[in-house]
Amino acid sequence: MLIPKFWEQANYGGEDRDGRHVAFSVWGWSCESAADAKELASERAKRAFDWWVNGGQRRAEYDYLDQPLREEIVETIGSDGDQTAVITRNRYGALVLNSASVCFVDVDFPKVQSSGFLDALKMMFSKRMRDERRAALRTATMEKVKSWAASNPKRAFRLYRTTAGFRLLFTDTLYKPTSDEVRRLLEGLGSDSLYRRLTEKQGCFRARLTAKPWRVGSRKPPNRYPWKDADAEIKYRKWQREYEAKCRAYGVCELVEVFGKGCADEKISTVVALHDKHTCTKTAAPLA
Repeated sequence: MLIPKFWEQANYGGEDRDGRHVAFSVWGWSCESAADAKELASERAKRAFDWWVNGGQRRAEYDYLDQPLREEIVETIGSDGDQTAVITRNRYGALVLNSASVCFVDVDFPKVQSSGFLDALKMMFSKRMRDERRAALRTATMEKVKSWAASNPKRAFRLYRTTAGFRLLFTDTLYKPTSDEVRRLLEGLGSDSLYRRLTEKQGCFRARLTAKPWRVGSRKPPNRYPWKDADAEIKYRKWQREYEAKCRAYGVCELVEVFGKGCADEKISTVVALHDKHTCTKTAAPLA
């Protein structure tokens, strides 16, 4: 899993070909040390400047916009050499479970679409019609998942309902995030293309554990990790406490059905327990 512990920022600037001063501020990262992260940041800042000065015609050769997710590490499960999972806090403050080999797949419900102008007009003024269309799409998505499961009887997974679709947590075996097998699996289930790219880039599977702030009436975080100073972190932690208090009235998932026979692998059991502890409430709480 590419989840760096250390992040440092570096600046590099100078005059471009037109004599204008240009400066770049770029992040560097490392799993080993802050010094390594600073060195990488300096190298990337210079590459960004050189790319710009040379006309920016060879952007693909410079990776200054290509970096791992810059997230605070909240908890690590497993040893350094064999991490089962890492919980991070993402850019909008929600907790995310990053799993090295236990596969997650989110399948979103399609958006309600009209069949034409008159149909769109009717839906605009009919909540009942909109609700019926959404219900039909939810049913169709469920049938699609069931059809996929029937066509892949060796796969085993736990199916959860989320506010925007379904989440599959696979329990039949461990998976390699960068493998062709996983690529075909994600494509076959219609997983979001951004999630597919992120899975391969980060070398892990991701599942959100807490609500999106705007779904629970919380404002956006005041700043981002890593914090520039102690005051910035204090402001963030204050926001975090308020956000977490609002999250208590909501769930993220509810278990719908279990497909196939899962294996007894300890890593899978650990991830299932961790996921359900954070996402599934015992009461009928609204999902967010």
